[in-house]
Amino acid sequence: MAGRLWTDEELAILTEGYPKEGIRVMERLPGRTRSMVAQKARSLDLSAPKDEWNTEELAILKKWYPSEGSEVVARLPGKTRHAVRAQAQRAGLANKARWSEAEDEIIRMWYPTEGPEAAGRLRGRTRESVRIHAQKLGISCEYSKRPRRSE
Repeated sequence: MAGRLWTDEELAILTEGYPKEGIRVMERLPGRTRSMVAQKARSLDLSAPKDEWNTEELAILKKWYPSEGSEVVARLPGKTRHAVRAQAQRAGLANKARWSEAEDEIIRMWYPTEGPEAAGRLRGRTRESVRIHAQKLGISCEYSKRPRRSE
């Protein structure tokens, strides 16, 4: 997909849709990734709409973000994980979700061979949070020590 030129139809969708829909316009641009859409919008000097949060949404965020982190997105229709994390940061909220012993065991079992990909086995945990927590547990990743195949 790298280097594929934008069609006139795609440009029309982006130019018309991005100012109203923001990054969600990518749903109407099959084969275009989030970063492709954002980069093209920047190059065309298009601005996304300001992400407004109403009182109810902010209350949900304040109540649930500290324990659920970005998983609270399921309680906030129309919001993306990125928007949730950004708003939580602006509001000074921290995700204080504790790591359970069961999660630690999953990391002990799978992180050495899967590395950050072990996050797929843990609900609500990102690859980065798994990497950091594994490091705190003193668990290294054999996965990252494998030589990479050249393409």
